[in-house]
Amino acid sequence: MLKLRSSSRAALVGAIVSLTPFAAAAAQTVPFVGCPSDGQQGPVAAPKGQAKAVNIDPAAAKGLAWYRAQYSAGALAPRGWKCFSFYGSSGVTLSIAPSGKLDDTSQPIAGPAVILADDIGGTSGRFDVAKVAARVFAGPEKAFVAAVIAEGIEPKENFPAGPYPTDTLTYKTPTLVAFATPAGKDGLGVAAGLGASPLPVVGLAKLVGPADGPDCYLLAVRLPATQANLAAAIVGAAEATLPNSSP
Repeated sequence: MLKLRSSSRAALVGAIVSLTPFAAAAAQTVPFVGCPSDGQQGPVAAPKGQAKAVNIDPAAAKGLAWYRAQYSAGALAPRGWKCFSFYGSSGVTLSIAPSGKLDDTSQPIAGPAVILADDIGGTSGRFDVAKVAARVFAGPEKAFVAAVIAEGIEPKENFPAGPYPTDTLTYKTPTLVAFATPAGKDGLGVAAGLGASPLPVVGLAKLVGPADGPDCYLLAVRLPATQANLAAAIVGAAEATLPNSSP
């Protein structure tokens, strides 16, 4: 595991600790929560599902549930929260939060939330994939980012290169990075749909598929202080369960 950079380290100690996986966590069963969707082909009812087994700390499992929409990957989030998903040719976004109008994308989520975005690099989702790749994946994907910029559909300044100044990035593999953003700062969570907040954000970005058109999974986790201890389980479960190849 390669640590690339660290900014504002003191402000991020708590967030980084929350990214540390629980040692030798055994499989725990958490409730399944189906999430309604809307998108290109109209509204889709929440799917039914079975309880989910995940390798997390037993104490954390008591406060978490597994949320999934018809076309989304699944994610852990605190029990009792609400959820909604948007889907289309560009990708799928699953939003989970304790309150708010989740079926309205006109405003970013300002409070606590767990967001899992899946953008498809072979469609119009390539613009969002390229923006994340420009920030944190500067390997073979560099040519992909350059090609998207060269299309001229969005200005080059929409694809800034290099990490957000105050993000801390921890590379698990060349195409999987954990991140932590201090409270009140812009970071990768902005790309997932989070707005400004006095709470820190942690999460993962993962590229899946060929370097010339990868899909991008982006998980952003922002929890109330009273539930901050659940962040490690949420991020760890995503690392273990997100796909390793394109659907």
